[in-house]
Amino acid sequence: MQSEPARLRRNNKKVDSNTPIRPLALVLKKDETINQLNNDLQECMKELGVVRAILPKVFQERDFMWEEVKSYKEMNMLLNYEINILKRKVDTLDEDFLMKGGQITILKDSIGKTFDLLASPDSLLE
Repeated sequence: MQSEPARLRRNNKKVDSNTPIRPLALVLKKDETINQLNNDLQECMKELGVVRAILPKVFQERDFMWEEVKSYKEMNMLLNYEINILKRKVDTLDEDFLMKGGQITILKDSIGKTFDLLASPDSLLE
């Protein structure tokens, strides 16, 4: 029969000779976990390599798009400036149109009246 210290195992539990040795199973489980973690690490390193290969292309595309956005902003600013100029020209043309329309109306009204060059200005208002 074994001595008392030989029968004592981890956590002060008594183990008889028929009980399998648990520390070996724990070591095997830890080794399996370590292997799985190493495999996961290798897979992550491969993915990181792919991401690092793609990243410069993404940065290049981002920079290109930023330049394109700046170009569109400038073009938009120029078009807005041109729109404002055209609006002012339309307003000026509207004013000219109204003025010409008023002049035409005055001329139509004066066609029926006799025009005396020597008349006083007050007689023209009648």
